[in-house]
Amino acid sequence: MSGPQPNYQSISNWGVSETSSSSGRRRRSSVLAGLVPGPLREHGLGVVTAAIFIVGEMAGSGVLALPKAVVDSGWVGLVLVIYFCVNSCYGGTRLGVCWEIIEERYPEHRGLVRNPYPMIAQYAVGTWGRILVTICVQITLFGAGVVYLLLASQIIQDLLKNVFPNIGYCMWFMIFAVCITPPMWLGSPKDFRLVGFLAVMTTVLSCIFIFVQIISEGIASTEHVPHAPKGAMDFFLAFGVILFSFGGASTFPTIQNDMIDRSQFKSSVYMGFAVILMLYLPISFASYFVFGDRTEPNIILSLGDGPNVLCANLFMALHLFMAFLIVVNPVCQDIENMFNVPHEFGMWRCVVRTVLVLLMVIVGESIPQFSKILALVGGSTITLLTFVLPNFFYMKLCDQKSPAWTRRKIPLHSRIYMWEIILIGISGGFAATYSACHAIFSSQFSKPCYMW
Repeated sequence: MSGPQPNYQSISNWGVSETSSSSGRRRRSSVLAGLVPGPLREHGLGVVTAAIFIVGEMAGSGVLALPKAVVDSGWVGLVLVIYFCVNSCYGGTRLGVCWEIIEERYPEHRGLVRNPYPMIAQYAVGTWGRILVTICVQITLFGAGVVYLLLASQIIQDLLKNVFPNIGYCMWFMIFAVCITPPMWLGSPKDFRLVGFLAVMTTVLSCIFIFVQIISEGIASTEHVPHAPKGAMDFFLAFGVILFSFGGASTFPTIQNDMIDRSQFKSSVYMGFAVILMLYLPISFASYFVFGDRTEPNIILSLGDGPNVLCANLFMALHLFMAFLIVVNPVCQDIENMFNVPHEFGMWRCVVRTVLVLLMVIVGESIPQFSKILALVGGSTITLLTFVLPNFFYMKLCDQKSPAWTRRKIPLHSRIYMWEIILIGISGGFAATYSACHAIFSSQFSKPCYMW
């Protein structure tokens, strides 16, 4: 493989290690005998730990944005949440099998690999696939970083509105960006140990407080819950946000590559998505029936005051802080790799990462509504990485033939299902991307922060 490769930091270096079990040792003996593809490591991620990283990477922004998306898409939005959760989960398992195929056919890749998703694309369709995946991953993670900054700024403004009433949302955005820049200089996520566990814990606690507050307000309210008809533009913007909420596939191969037993990644995906659905559904259902059209793009802003809201804001702010460091780090490392920046801490690392945050500030200040960025990224790059390419690459790899390879045959019903996911992803993603672009450049859209 030629050309620049994205430099993904190994998750096994994030300070989370597990030791293989006796069953793992038995399987390792089979590997040494050449019976099972893919090595087992003495240290790495276990099934539960990998599931925790999946939840920690995906759940935060989805919890906040999904309720409004469900309201804007009508009752069918509740169905779409479940439907795309199942489809995204299935695509994640296909990516896992893709990597198993790569290890089975190409023993040189059975060690630690930092760019597994682009490598899957390379072997499935060639160089154009690797380039496409690399670009999509970088855009997705950059866009997610902007979204996290915007959400964190909203939450901080809501937390401190009584203390600093004259500081607006745009100013908090810049303040938060300045505060989060120095931790980015530390290097890689291994420098912020246990960040995956803390990201999940803070998300779960925030969801509990949000749900309790919604139910409390629903019991106390006697007002009619409005549900006005929505147009096609609103529906497809909501569609893009729903897609974004399940868009974690860009890092799935990296998580799998750091597992002790990579063949167990499918179990981690199932566990992770089960937890994510348990977080998403209660809040989405509750906000739909309690707030209706009064639901804000950030569900926390729909809630009243009280200790539950304070705790929800605090835990979600902590989650977004940690999630930002996780999501943006691969982009930083890739840029540093392109410019040959030394791996050790130094001036050039600080310059590169500071400039990256500055670019995010420019984008965030230009489009100060995170829901539009969610819809844009969700309808474009996330749709490709999560719903289209995993299934397409899996079919291409299975259809490849060689006398030395194990023959893989895809059942007809599975192939039909994958093409259904691909076609719905492409058509729905295109409509969501168009709607997001129209909203961003429409005269009705909010002015950039620097034009107020």
